[in-house]
Amino acid sequence: MREDIKEFNAVEFVANKFVEAVKNGCSEIVKPYFYEKAYFFGQLNEQVYQSGSILEFYETIDNYGKVSDDYTARIDVISLEKTIAAVRVIEDNWHGYKFTDFLIMNKINGTWKIVAKVYDTL
Repeated sequence: MREDIKEFNAVEFVANKFVEAVKNGCSEIVKPYFYEKAYFFGQLNEQVYQSGSILEFYETIDNYGKVSDDYTARIDVISLEKTIAAVRVIEDNWHGYKFTDFLIMNKINGTWKIVAKVYDTL
């Protein structure tokens, strides 16, 4: 049985906060929506890049700052099952990069949190 549409909307809301943060170069926008022990992993320019903590992601978006007006993003809720969700965020023109992000979320104490971010660049 499919989860209630309000859960999809709640997951999409969190993903929109992620996009808002990277668009504005301001990690404070998305910090409340990440689990404090979240991880991220990915490839940038075909090189493996890993950080055990989401703190490096925060530093990166803060240091790069706001994007240009040609930045665009698309959010797709791929799967939502009870307390877990997978969301794909496709971004074009983030400081010259094209990203595909997968945000893995978990509903913790009734609140959706991003627990992992995995990405690749084109």
